[in-house]
Amino acid sequence: MTSKIRQASFSGSQQRQTGWLTSEDKYLQASYPIAQLLDLALASDVPQHKLLRGTGIFVEDLAPLAHVHVDAQFHGGVRMNIRQLAVLADNIAHYLPKEEIAARWGARLWPGFAGPFSQALAMATDLGDFLCSLYQYRHWLTPGLVPCFSEQNGYRILHWQNMFGLSPRAEILLREAYMTALVSVTREQSHKDSAEWICFIGQCDDSQLRRMRVYCGEQTTAGGGGSFMAIPETVLSAPWAAGSARIRDMAVAQANTLTAGIPAESFTEQVTGFLANTFPEVPSLTDTASRFGISSATLKRYLAVDGMRYQQVADQLRLRHSLELMHFQGLSNEAIADALRLGDGANFRRSFRRWTKLLPSDAREALSGRLPPLIADHSSADHSSPKSAQSIRSQRQ
Repeated sequence: MTSKIRQASFSGSQQRQTGWLTSEDKYLQASYPIAQLLDLALASDVPQHKLLRGTGIFVEDLAPLAHVHVDAQFHGGVRMNIRQLAVLADNIAHYLPKEEIAARWGARLWPGFAGPFSQALAMATDLGDFLCSLYQYRHWLTPGLVPCFSEQNGYRILHWQNMFGLSPRAEILLREAYMTALVSVTREQSHKDSAEWICFIGQCDDSQLRRMRVYCGEQTTAGGGGSFMAIPETVLSAPWAAGSARIRDMAVAQANTLTAGIPAESFTEQVTGFLANTFPEVPSLTDTASRFGISSATLKRYLAVDGMRYQQVADQLRLRHSLELMHFQGLSNEAIADALRLGDGANFRRSFRRWTKLLPSDAREALSGRLPPLIADHSSADHSSPKSAQSIRSQRQ
């Protein structure tokens, strides 16, 4: 049963305890961002009933929003959930696989017209401030994917994590849009080239790679085993000309009022956070369920509400770390296996292939010659050196 948000109260689904956001909760305003995506898709020759099939969305529901003041939209109007957005994204990717819809949508997505959420982004004082607001209001600004951050060798690494059971097609479309949006808004706000950034995308065809290089820069590269962004730490604190801490704080206060009563995290996010705190050890399903005070069957049922499985959550975390250790620290298969507690190099190779359908050697080869000197220096290290394993062990302490 789909839960609903009414004013400041949150009614939980019968399939899980209250206090967690799910893909069934109708909290997203079907306003400008989603209407823009649909508008771009409807400009094609594909009939609208095909694009909207299974979404529960009707064009007639969105039309009145064009005549409503932006602030008013956040106190009424049509609401939808992440599952509906995921179906829409999947339909668009299915019927329009060669179109630039994701990139074109992303290029105009932020700051956008999402009321106080957009104001918080628009008034960010620098990129670091922008990313903080983006994460704080991720369920409104990057619905379907959760931005996850880490630091590696002078770079802020940003993974767009699927924690709502999106289909591969929907995940790829939304990730391309959000990556494009971040590069686009940074170029506009900082008036600087983002050539030092690197956008890594997973397996893709030549047309998608060319498109991403147009929108995200020539450093965009594919085939490294996953999709994520590497942003130099030096650009995070560079002042943005239009930023205003005072107006940003006002926008944040208004945004917090709008989000009052809506859970800040999904259950999958909470499980991911728990595993991140125990990493590289990954507790058993039973131990994790005990940590949340529920049975193993209940934990699986809560995750299933969002189309997720426990093994999938653990594997996503392992893959994120393995990509960073491989491409940013240049560790060998044996050292990565040691860091992730996967046994030996052979076990890691099998796991990596299961996660990505690639061998680690193929992922390294795909990025050969595409990395900046700072990263390449680490990646060219002696992979067989026992110092690599010792280094990662010291970082865990």
